[in-house]
Amino acid sequence: MPFANLMGLLASGIDSTAVLRCIQQVALLVQGNWVVKSDVLYPKNTCSPHSGVPAEVLCRGRDFVMWRFTLERSLMRKEVTAIIKLPPEDVKDFLEHMAVPRVNRGWEFALPSDSGFTQKHPDVTHRQQMLWLGIQSKLEKVFNFNKEDFIPKNGPTPDSVHISGEQRLKAAQERAQQSQATLQRDHLAKKQQQAAQAGANVQVKQEPLSDGEGEQPMDTTSATAATTSSLNGSLNGYPGACSPASEHINGTTPSAELRDFVSKTFRRECVLTLSELKRLFNLHLASLPAGHGGTLMAVSDRMLQDAILLSQCKQVLVPSSAAPDDQKVFGLWETGETFDKHRRLLYEVFSTNYRVRRKVIQTRLAQEFGEDLAKADIDRLLKECCVSQGGLWYLKGTTTHS
Repeated sequence: MPFANLMGLLASGIDSTAVLRCIQQVALLVQGNWVVKSDVLYPKNTCSPHSGVPAEVLCRGRDFVMWRFTLERSLMRKEVTAIIKLPPEDVKDFLEHMAVPRVNRGWEFALPSDSGFTQKHPDVTHRQQMLWLGIQSKLEKVFNFNKEDFIPKNGPTPDSVHISGEQRLKAAQERAQQSQATLQRDHLAKKQQQAAQAGANVQVKQEPLSDGEGEQPMDTTSATAATTSSLNGSLNGYPGACSPASEHINGTTPSAELRDFVSKTFRRECVLTLSELKRLFNLHLASLPAGHGGTLMAVSDRMLQDAILLSQCKQVLVPSSAAPDDQKVFGLWETGETFDKHRRLLYEVFSTNYRVRRKVIQTRLAQEFGEDLAKADIDRLLKECCVSQGGLWYLKGTTTHS
């Protein structure tokens, strides 16, 4: 919001200096306009409503977007996502807070630069610049980049840099036209050479290739679409469990890094629905430093399930009418402990009914193993694998089935 608009919303006679002191506690200056601080939107101990990413990680990602808008007018969402490594719905939220989408131009800062404010309040502007330098320093360490990566070398100062999305598109089109012309010349030269070698006394008629004859420059549209489809079918915040393009991006076998994550997660949680494992996987990706976790960036639902089965876990067929992903409940099956047999019997109990009473579990354990299990062992079993609601016990993640 421009400062002038804010003053217009307040009652007349209010001191602008007092307002400036207050606004700096909850907002930062971007292109002469005030944008609410990230920690105001995402308080501590909260998380994303879309992906479950914790507030601290969201604040770092949104601060990066705000900082980039202090340097230029427009951003490309894919470029931002590649750096901050957050689910696309969270990145879209960041951008919608302060920018508007433009066709073929990415996301443009929502308000025009307010040079009038920066000229009228140089002290506030300078203080905000110092704050941004501090934020930039932290972001460089977290996301492993240099400010120079986003500023053209030997170019003008950041305040005067403005390369619009339309200009970028025009430059790309010019490069494509030049490439097409080169390919056409190469094709005609090759065709003439082949005719000469064959000894044919036929004059080669040089036709423009735009009519569909001859070889065309490689169309990367389908490849780009396939890549996009693969990303949209992957797990890190992207929907589409059935995307075939993403099934084997990293090969038919889950990577050792993915299997290690799944194995450690099930050792800690014992029972997980597929959707909950995906949420934990997203959190894990978001917490990785920049440049790490390359083998985890395009993991499909199928690949994740393969990793589960390779981690000494099995699916528990819990009767329910929930969504397909929620129906898939997996439990830790084999750890080498004697407690494994108790856990497997518990899964058997829940394969016939998705909610049971504690007494039923105690009775089945006594019948199977011929002795009453100690209360501490039953407590451990239920704590590892179940949750209680209304006096009944459910496997983790299945309470919504009722």
